[in-house]
Amino acid sequence: MQLNSLVYVSTSAINSLSTIECIEQCAKITNNIELSGGCNYDEGLLDKLIEIKRRLRLRFLLHGYFPPPLKHFIMNFAENSDRTRAFIKVAAACIEMLDIPYYSVHAGFQKSYGLNKEVLVDSGNSSAAYTIKDVEKSVSYYKMNYPDIRLALENLYPNPDRHCCFMIHVEEIMEMLNRFPGIYLLLDLGHLKISSRLTGFNYVEAVELLFEKYAHRILELHLSENDGLTDKHWPIYSDSVQYMIVKNYTALILKRRINVVIETRNSEFKDVKACYLLINELLS
Repeated sequence: MQLNSLVYVSTSAINSLSTIECIEQCAKITNNIELSGGCNYDEGLLDKLIEIKRRLRLRFLLHGYFPPPLKHFIMNFAENSDRTRAFIKVAAACIEMLDIPYYSVHAGFQKSYGLNKEVLVDSGNSSAAYTIKDVEKSVSYYKMNYPDIRLALENLYPNPDRHCCFMIHVEEIMEMLNRFPGIYLLLDLGHLKISSRLTGFNYVEAVELLFEKYAHRILELHLSENDGLTDKHWPIYSDSVQYMIVKNYTALILKRRINVVIETRNSEFKDVKACYLLINELLS
């Protein structure tokens, strides 16, 4: 099991309906790959993952909506349903079999939503509402059933017209970490940028605060650029504020062994590779 900081590429950065095809393309960039949602259901996927991991000598992380289920749905960690818990059970089995050090997942939604071009849309089920107590139930359930797999919750961001998720504002991120001392943080710098603009806090100061107070709780960073309004998942360039953040905190990232994941989408392969090489150069 890896212990040092490593730069990963998310399978979501590669456009393909097949998880194995995504991995094969990512492996042309790096042996460090984060398994994420976006592909179709694949019968016998775990056996295929074990084989390709061995054959190509890969390291995997596993994030959120993975492995792809037979029937797609909006994964909501705050929803304590049989469907959600069955999904987490399958994810945990993959984590154990693939020697992955932790499970990262979105912190959850306050209502039942659909998704349209990275924007949450009301599902029409007005009775399905969730609170921090529901997140607490999910955390307790997870820790009871998977005590040996660390859990990292990812900060989310609001739609332009609604506060729809948990862990949006920097104060909410800190509140969640303080409330649940046994969980960790996946800090998505792209999500935090949107939140800072739409909820009115200073982006750079928020990053500084989180690194200063909670670096020992951060297991992973997600990197992708956006316009401050929606989660565009653009590549990172040398003039990106996220590049400067990683550069400024390189020593701390390495000391705390924080993994860094390139999470661009709908980009050319050459741009994904350039993004990986840019960040990897800082952390090598």
